Amino acid sequence: MTQEEYLNISKELQHLSKIIPLHWGEVQNNATDNKINMFTIRSIQELESEIKELEEADKNYFRRRWFLWQCSKVDEYLFYKNNNIIKNPNFKDSNWDIEFNKDAQLRFDVKGTVVPKDLRENFQPNKEKKLISFYYKNQSKGVRFGLQNRLFIVHHSFKDWRRNIYLRCHWKLKEAAYKVFMEKVRLGLDFVPYKAAKSKCIFILESTNNEFYFQIQ
Repeated sequence: MTQEEYLNISKELQHLSKIIPLHWGEVQNNATDNKINMFTIRSIQELESEIKELEEADKNYFRRRWFLWQCSKVDEYLFYKNNNIIKNPNFKDSNWDIEFNKDAQLRFDVKGTVVPKDLRENFQPNKEKKLISFYYKNQSKGVRFGLQNRLFIVHHSFKDWRRNIYLRCHWKLKEAAYKVFMEKVRLGLDFVPYKAAKSKCIFILESTNNEFYFQIQ
């Protein structure tokens, strides 16, 4: 991704977040996924053209799926655009997305996510270890969810958990959070161990009174 591409897609995603229903409405499934090839679509215009013949529920399904996919690509870009971050040159390699400080021990899969339903009640970011353990135990299906090092970008609104969709494209806040995180890594950040892997969370948050902030334990 280039800076120009980032500027374009980041605006498109912020626009798209305002028209996607907050409720997912349908669990991700192959039957719906197979109706179009979402991964060849590069803009909202292309997306709308591809889904125009589908039912409204399926349209919103693909809007949300495409939105989340593109947000994950932007998250990675906001890291690797910095000189001390390397992007995995092999796009087929699902073991890692970015590498910090030219250190192969600091290769991480970047995973955008939310606080799971089971942990949502009385959630606080200081429960990071419990949260990471939950993610590894419950997101361990498939190659991409193996025991690689993982950096979780956790989006949570204390006002309404469904508003996480707006936090996913709060790029200014994320850029600030990622810069702070990179500096903490440079200074020797303590990661959370899980079996043979290590992990960490960057929390992108909204308070009950609509204040947006980030937190790194």
